Amino acid sequence: MRRTCGFTLIELLVVLVIIGIVTTVALISLGSLGRDPPAKQAAMQLADLAGLAAEQAVMQSEQYGLLVEPHAYAFYIYDGHGWTAAKDDSLFGRHELGDDVTLTLELDGAQVTLAPPPTTAADAAPASGTVAPASGKEAGVKPQLLFLSSGELQPFTLTVSGVDKSGDYTVKGTLADGIQLLEPDAGKPSS
Repeated sequence: MRRTCGFTLIELLVVLVIIGIVTTVALISLGSLGRDPPAKQAAMQLADLAGLAAEQAVMQSEQYGLLVEPHAYAFYIYDGHGWTAAKDDSLFGRHELGDDVTLTLELDGAQVTLAPPPTTAADAAPASGTVAPASGKEAGVKPQLLFLSSGELQPFTLTVSGVDKSGDYTVKGTLADGIQLLEPDAGKPSS
């Protein structure tokens, strides 16, 4: 009888499963240690979505608008008659930031009074971004920022502040530079 040396397939699979479990636990624990502050997360998401809206406006020949509130924001599309919430689009729906994050907006260097939050839950745009079926239009919606199909972009500065006082993040948009996220201390675009 001849003995062969080596590992069986089952032994190899058991070792791979154990390595996978240990790696997953390590990544989860490291991820929670290096978590970004809420203001940075909100600023990164807002910058990415604003950039995407600007691109979508050009590619789809539609006018996109961004309505900014002190603790929330939502994207809208102009259909030729009025502004409607982006239909069936969770990316461009209403984003609640909570009381930990505050937004301020400047257009052409002038401070803008932000839209008040909806007075009741029924007045808010649904989270999925769908429009209330009664009118099809959001009554009185006038977004402060416009992303036009021609590629034009009104210069803006959106400041995202957190209660943790880690610094203010800035989402800045210009026609020449596009939309950028600026870090609190350096004032330089983040990577």
